[in-house]
Amino acid sequence: MGFENGKREKIHFIGVGGIGMSAQAMHEHFTGKEVSGSDPYSSERTQYLRSLGIKVYDKHEETNVEGVDEVVMTPAIPKDNPEYVAAIKNGIKITMRIDHFRRILEPFKGFAVTGTDGKSTTTSMLANSLINLGADPYVFLGALHNKLEHGNYRKGSEETKVVVYELDESQPGFEQFCPDYLIITNIREDHLENYRDLEHYYSCFETLIKNSKFVVTFADEGKYKGHATFGLYSGDFKMVERKQEGFRQIVTIITPWGEKKLFLPVPGYHNALNALAVVTLLSSVGYNIDDVLNSFHDFTLPGRRFNVSYDNPSRKLTIVDDYAHTAEEVEVLLKTAKEVYPDRKVVVIFQPHRYTRLKREAERFSKVLQLADEIYVTEVYGAFESKNGASARKIVESIPKAIFVEQLDELKNLKFEDGAVYMFVGAGDIYNVSQEIIKVLSVQ
Repeated sequence: MGFENGKREKIHFIGVGGIGMSAQAMHEHFTGKEVSGSDPYSSERTQYLRSLGIKVYDKHEETNVEGVDEVVMTPAIPKDNPEYVAAIKNGIKITMRIDHFRRILEPFKGFAVTGTDGKSTTTSMLANSLINLGADPYVFLGALHNKLEHGNYRKGSEETKVVVYELDESQPGFEQFCPDYLIITNIREDHLENYRDLEHYYSCFETLIKNSKFVVTFADEGKYKGHATFGLYSGDFKMVERKQEGFRQIVTIITPWGEKKLFLPVPGYHNALNALAVVTLLSSVGYNIDDVLNSFHDFTLPGRRFNVSYDNPSRKLTIVDDYAHTAEEVEVLLKTAKEVYPDRKVVVIFQPHRYTRLKREAERFSKVLQLADEIYVTEVYGAFESKNGASARKIVESIPKAIFVEQLDELKNLKFEDGAVYMFVGAGDIYNVSQEIIKVLSVQ
């Protein structure tokens, strides 16, 4: 595998440090190809790829693709990128990341997770359960998880040929995948700027459902009915009670096999729903439901999902990092914080992600952020989008006592109170600031 006529195949990834690209690069590396990549942004992933022996260039240059058989890239790479230009000039095969990913998945029995919210957590739950159930899956995850040997990637068994993967719905093209088993966590109108209109957005989900052999959907939403459904108020599998005990929760569910208990070692009703989706899928396709329920016993959340990055018991001072970036995700995060820390002051430091989302959900963000006791809002992390006149000041102006943070460095001047929980929230670079603050607190 990875060889043709005795020659080792060479494949190069432009933007290899991305969470999806790095996993695909690792897969090709472990299946025998000679892999290289480029990324001007140094990150934990680029450093990790280098530790595996993968050549990672920190500049985009024509010479990086000399002797390469195939170049993998995303639509975000501009057409004047020197590596892309060199590949065109030299007749090197160019493949879009999504097409390359589909090609990787072809030989496997695929378990996919998509939807607006909870993809990474649900995917990591599904992977964790299948590992514990003995399926020995390959895994491609849109986050880092300590259950996976390589963080966002796991090399599984060539005998079982099972793969678990997170399927990103933010761009058209995801509907071209053909998973054997599919969980749709929920469908809300996010990333509409990448679609022609709302009808186009929904039609992509409809196509994906048709392409999948067995589909699990969220019954309460009612948009699409899968082969099996889960929910709070309706569905084949229904959550009827939930008891939160610190970080642990006990969930009572109604199933086709009667009432069952799920002991889940992570907090939040949204995570109970994510777990219920996994229980619905696996027990519906032949796994014993009691074995499935027991498979959650050692589950931990992926990185930046209610991640307690700092905890000082003597000061009762806690810092939590979370990737939440839609209004609904922020809402369930803050409600979870209030459940886990019922007697503590909850301070949210929120970095909005994408100007298009801010414009669309500004009013909703203003409402849900007020679940916190103290509110700081930073300027938007644009994620390569243009401003178009949008600013996070709009959120702050509509919230009494909220504070606008124009530059992230200003957060280093925050006075951290004893007895408070500080939530650093967003999908951008706010995580880097919280880690710098933690370094300072740790030596005080």
